[in-house]
Amino acid sequence: MQDKIILGLLLDGDKSSYDLQKSMESSTGFFYNSSQGSIQPALKKLIQNGHAQTVTEHRGARAKKVYSITAEGRKEFLRWAAEPIQLDKPRDPALVKMFFFNYVEGPRKLELVEAYMREIESFIASLNMVQRKNREHLEQNPGLLHDPKVKSRLDTLEFGADYYAFLQEWYGKYLQKIKEELIT
Repeated sequence: MQDKIILGLLLDGDKSSYDLQKSMESSTGFFYNSSQGSIQPALKKLIQNGHAQTVTEHRGARAKKVYSITAEGRKEFLRWAAEPIQLDKPRDPALVKMFFFNYVEGPRKLELVEAYMREIESFIASLNMVQRKNREHLEQNPGLLHDPKVKSRLDTLEFGADYYAFLQEWYGKYLQKIKEELIT
């Protein structure tokens, strides 16, 4: 998946690996992990497959590798993007922990879920900030609302906000259930 994300971001323009990481952190990083440790192997694979190429730019004494998508990479990305969406199992460490919560003492369970709720709330605050910035940017540039790329990215952001709101609601109920179990 990392290679597809990189190809999609390179369709927006040439980028260094650092630029790719920053782009991912502020976009796909909200729902798909990105790190230099995973970006570098994906870039290497893309170059080996002829889907990306690199040039070295010299800025003063520093050399910087810049990656761009090839015609073959564009073709591969568009083929992948048009494939049917496949349902995938959720990979959620919180669900795995919950599965084994019978081995955790009630008060500790409560602490863990409360801490997780704080993480969710923090993430929601980050998403709300991104949404607010996007609204402000769109108010200043209303023509962007007709850009299909902008629309699909806003839809993804909306999904993310709804997803974390769901988690917040669900874990709120779960937290209440744990509290009730501790009382009885």
